[in-house]
Amino acid sequence: MKKLFTLCSVALLILAAQAQTVFTSGKLRYEVVNEANRWVRIVEKNPSNPDDAYQNIATADFSATVTNGGVEYTVLGVGPGAFAKGSLSENTVTRLPEGFIYIDNGAFDGCTGISLRLPSTLTMLAPMALGGNKFRFLAVDDNNPEFKRIAVTSQGRDVSTIVNKAGNKLIAVAGSMVINFDNGTTYVTQYTVPETITEIGDYAFYKHPNYTRVTIPASVTRIGDGAFYNCEQLTSVSLPNPDVELGLSVWSSCSNLTSVSLPQGMQKLARHAFYMCGLESITLPEGMKSVGFMALASNNLKNINLPGTLELIDSCCFQNNTELASVDLKNVRQLDQFAFMGCTSLKTYTCNGQLEHIGSSAFCRTALVDAQLPEGVKVMDGNVFFRTTSLQTITIPSTVETIDFTPIVGCTAVKRIEVAEGSSHFAELDSCLYEVDENGRPWRLVAVPSARVNKVLRVADGVTEIGRQAAREVALTEAYLPASTSVLQSSAFSSVTTLTAITCLATVPPTCDQSAFATDIYATATLRVPMRALEDYQNAEVWKEFQHIEGIDTGQEPGVPGDMNGDGNVDIEDVNLLINLILDKITPEQLQGDADLDGSGTADVADVNLLINMILTQ
Repeated sequence: MKKLFTLCSVALLILAAQAQTVFTSGKLRYEVVNEANRWVRIVEKNPSNPDDAYQNIATADFSATVTNGGVEYTVLGVGPGAFAKGSLSENTVTRLPEGFIYIDNGAFDGCTGISLRLPSTLTMLAPMALGGNKFRFLAVDDNNPEFKRIAVTSQGRDVSTIVNKAGNKLIAVAGSMVINFDNGTTYVTQYTVPETITEIGDYAFYKHPNYTRVTIPASVTRIGDGAFYNCEQLTSVSLPNPDVELGLSVWSSCSNLTSVSLPQGMQKLARHAFYMCGLESITLPEGMKSVGFMALASNNLKNINLPGTLELIDSCCFQNNTELASVDLKNVRQLDQFAFMGCTSLKTYTCNGQLEHIGSSAFCRTALVDAQLPEGVKVMDGNVFFRTTSLQTITIPSTVETIDFTPIVGCTAVKRIEVAEGSSHFAELDSCLYEVDENGRPWRLVAVPSARVNKVLRVADGVTEIGRQAAREVALTEAYLPASTSVLQSSAFSSVTTLTAITCLATVPPTCDQSAFATDIYATATLRVPMRALEDYQNAEVWKEFQHIEGIDTGQEPGVPGDMNGDGNVDIEDVNLLINLILDKITPEQLQGDADLDGSGTADVADVNLLINMILTQ
C-alpha cells in the first residue's frame, strides 16, 4: 500500500507540475517537473517542429541523473511524444537506465530501432506509452515488479509481448518483427493472442504498422479502449466470446478493416467500436440489444443486417455511411439523435412497428422521399429530417404524443404536414403542424413547411406559442400572430429574411427569444401591433429592435382568419358567404375577410373545406 501511495503521489506531482526549466544535456532535452525534488523528464527534441525528432539514440545517451547549472536532477522517465517519429539505435539493444519509473503516452509513437529494454524500476506505463512503436524487440528486466516479457510465436518468429507480472493482461507488442530480409523486408503480419490472456489492455496494439489479422481467443473477457485504434493494415476481426467487454474505440480508424464476425449472444457494441473503418457490410448477432455512439459511423456500409433483439441504436451510430440505400430496423424501439445523419443514399427504411422514439436529426441529410413514420411512434425530437431535401411527404402517426420541435427544417420539397386520423395531440391547419389541447384546439405552432404554397402565414387563433424553429428557413412574406400569442421560442422565424411585415395582435408583447427573427429583418420589416400596446413593444426586449413599428387600430387590424363578415367569429355564416362568393352571388368587396384561405390565388371549394375544418377545430 505504501508503494502504491508513493507511485500515485509521484504521478500526481508530474501531471500537476508547471514546467519551470527546459534544458539540453548531451543529445536529450529535459523538462523540470518538480524543482524542489530536482525531478526532470525527457521531452521531445523540438516542440515547434514535431518532425525534428531524435535520431539514433543509444543506451549511452540515457542517464538516471543529469546536471544543469551545477544542479543535479533525477530523471523520472520519458514524457509524452518524446521520441515520436524518431529512432533508437539500429545496431544494439537500447536500455533505459535504472531509476526511470514511467513512460508517458505516445513516447515512442512511430519510433524505429532494434529494441527497447525497460528497467526494473519502471512501474508506470501510460496506456499509449509503447503504442505505435516500430521496434523489433521489447524486453523487461527480470526484476521488474509490474511487467514482464513473453514470446508469442507468430509465423515462425517469437514476437516480443509485454504483459503484466501475472501474465494475464497484454500491454504492448513489438511493432516490426522481421521474418526475413530476402527481396525486401518481410514482417510478421499475423498474431495470435495467447490463451493465458484475459484482458487486452488500453491501446495495446495502437497503430501497429503491420498486422493484418489478430486472433483473439475465448479466454479474453475485456478489450480496452483503443486496443486496435488506427491499425491501418488490419483487415478482419473475429470475436469468439459473447461476454467480452469492449472499451471505447477498440477498432476505430482501421481503414482497411472489411470483415467483422461477432458472436451470437453478444449484447452490446461499444462506442466508436468500428468508427471510420472500411466495412461494406455487417451482420450484428442475435442477442444484441444496443449499438453504441458512432459504433459504425463513417464506414462504406452498403448492407446492414440487424437482429430482432436490437432495441437501441445510439446517437450517430450509422452516420455518414454514404452508400447505404435501405435498412430494416426490425424491432428497434429507439433511434437516438443523428443515427443515420449523412447517409445520403438512404431512400427507405422499414420496421416492425416497435419504434417509439426518434431522436433529433436521426434522418438528417438522407435521401428519403416519404418519411414512412410508422404507427407506434410516441416521441419525436426536433429536426428529425433536417435538410433532407428529397423529402416530399410526411405524415405524423396518430400515436405521436410529443414533438420537441419542427421535424422538417431545410426540407425544401415538403408542402404540407399531414396528421394521421385519430391523433389527439396534433393537427394540420393550413398545411402547417399544430399541437392541440385536450379539446382539439391548437395551442402551439410546431412546423411550417418550406415549400408551402401560401407565403402569408396566419397563425391559428388561440395559439399561445410559436415553437422552436417553427418557421425557420421558410420564405414567408408576411406573418400574422393572434392576440393569444404569449411566447416565441428560439429561432421561430430564424433565417427568414423575406418577411416584409409582421402583425402581432397580442396586447402584451410576447416573450421573444433573441434568435426568434433573422437579424436582417429588424431593419427591413414593418412590425404592426395594437395601437394601445405600441409603446410597450417599443420598449420590450427583442421587439424594440425593429426599426419600423406601427400601431394599428381596429379598422386596420386584419380580421380573424376565416371571418368573412367581420363579426369576430368564424361560423356557418362565414361559410355561406364564401359559398355565395364562389357562386358569384356576391362580390369580394362585400366580404370583410380574405376568401383565399389556402393561398392558391382563387376562392374555391378547397377554401370552403378549409373554413369548415377551422370551425370544427375551434
